[in-house]
Amino acid sequence: MEKEKISALVSEAQKGNQKALNDLIENCYNDIYYFALKTVKNEDTAADVTQDACIKIIEHLSSLKDPAAFKAWALQITYN
Repeated sequence: MEKEKISALVSEAQKGNQKALNDLIENCYNDIYYFALKTVKNEDTAADVTQDACIKIIEHLSSLKDPAAFKAWALQITYN
C-alpha cells in the first residue's frame, strides 16, 4: 500500500474514523504477519503475535506522532 494512503488512513483513524482504522489494519495485516513469521518461524505463534500486535497498534495509535512512520512503528511493536 502506498505510504501516502497509509498516512491518510492513520490520520483519519486517529480522529476516530472506525472505517479508516479497519482499512489500516486490514491493509497492513499481511505485512505484520509475515514479519512475525520471519521472526518466530512458526505459523501458529506468528498468528498469535500478529493478533497481539494489532491490538497494541489499535490501543496506541493515538501516540503515533508521524503517520508516515506507521509501518516501521507497527513492525517495531510486532517485534517487541
